[in-house]
Amino acid sequence: MSYEPELLRPEAAVPLAPLRGLKHVARRYGTGLRGPEFAGAQLIGAGWAAVPLAVALVGLLVPYVRAPALASAVVLGIGVLARSLLLVAFERLQHAYEPHWLADQTTALRGHDFPLLRCAVPSDEAPGPPRVCDLTSGDQVGELLGRRERERAADTFSRATLQFVCAAGRGELVVAEVRRELAELEFLPVRPGAPQAWVRFPEACYLPLPDTGRRPAQRAYWVLSGPVLVSAAEATARAGSAR
Repeated sequence: MSYEPELLRPEAAVPLAPLRGLKHVARRYGTGLRGPEFAGAQLIGAGWAAVPLAVALVGLLVPYVRAPALASAVVLGIGVLARSLLLVAFERLQHAYEPHWLADQTTALRGHDFPLLRCAVPSDEAPGPPRVCDLTSGDQVGELLGRRERERAADTFSRATLQFVCAAGRGELVVAEVRRELAELEFLPVRPGAPQAWVRFPEACYLPLPDTGRRPAQRAYWVLSGPVLVSAAEATARAGSAR
C-alpha cells in the first residue's frame, strides 16, 4: 500500500492489510470486506444465520420438500460458518497490520514539510491585532528571534499561530492551524530568497480512531504534539544574541 506524502491529512482511512493470491480472494469474496468494517460484517453474518434455520424449518413443516430443504439448510449453514471463521481470522490479521500502518504514516508525517501560509504573534502593544511575520524576510526573522530572546530573559512567553496547508481528501486542500509558545518554535535557516516557508512536526503521530482496542480502527487521526520546525530566512536584523 503506497501513501504519498502530499496526501497527509488530519484524518485518514485505514486500509485493509495487503494480501495476495488465495488469501486476497478469500477475503474479498468470502467476507465481502472492502475496508476494516468487521463489526458490521459480523452483524450481517448474524442475519444470514437465520436463513438456514428458516429453510430447515420449512423442510420440517413441509414433508414433500424435506430432503432438498434440509440439504440446502446444511449447505447454507456451512457457508455462514465458513464466513464467520474467515472474519475472525482476517480480523486478527488486521489487528497485527494496524500498528505497522500507523507507524509508517507517523514516519511520513514527521518528515513531511507543510507549506506555511501565515505566522502571527501577538502585537507588541496590547491590545492590538496580531502581527503577521514574513519568514522569508531576514529582517522580520531577526526581529522575531530578538523578541524570543527578550521573552526568555523576562520569563514571559507569547503564543504564535501557524497556518499551513494540508490535504482534506478527494484532492481538496484545507488550511490547518496550530498554536505554540514562541520558545517552542525552532527556526531552520533556508537559502536566501526561498519562495515558500514550510512547517514540520518531528514528534507528531497518527492514532487509531476510536482508540478502543476491541476492533480494528477504520480511521486514524494525527496529533501534532511536541516541538515545531519552521523554515526561515537567515536573520539579518537584531541577530546578535538571538542567533
